Amino acid sequence: MRYVHTENPDIIICLDTGTVIPRGNYLWPDDDSVIEPAPAPTFADYVARFTPGLQAWMETVARGNAYDSVLSCVSYKGSGVAQFAQDATAMIAWRDALWRWASQWQAGFNGQLPNPVPTLEQVISLAPQPSSFGWVVHEPGTIIESQVPVEQTS
Repeated sequence: MRYVHTENPDIIICLDTGTVIPRGNYLWPDDDSVIEPAPAPTFADYVARFTPGLQAWMETVARGNAYDSVLSCVSYKGSGVAQFAQDATAMIAWRDALWRWASQWQAGFNGQLPNPVPTLEQVISLAPQPSSFGWVVHEPGTIIESQVPVEQTS
């Protein structure tokens, strides 16, 4: 049987069967020297690792103002509630700038892994920040005033 390490040192894969084997399992080989090292990450692996992290960051920012998601936030573009409309406009501008930046940043590596490979936190620190696009974190319990008069029924 042929085995290969994964990124997790306590998990291997049997190349012949595709079985994922945790350390301590009876299928783990007695001789660790028969386990091949994990393959070196590729640039595609690098991009696949950071893209969801950037999306999760955007989702966290949106939830910081009590939106369910980025999609929920941007759906308020044109809202009669000024705070919602401003949040949507800022989120759209930031989202577009972030993905343009990420694409250009990745292209700058010409398909080669950066050395050293930065952490997600380091990537985020280099990326455009939401506040640069008018994103404001609202205090919990902020009263939202509608710009559109509400018709009263009698």
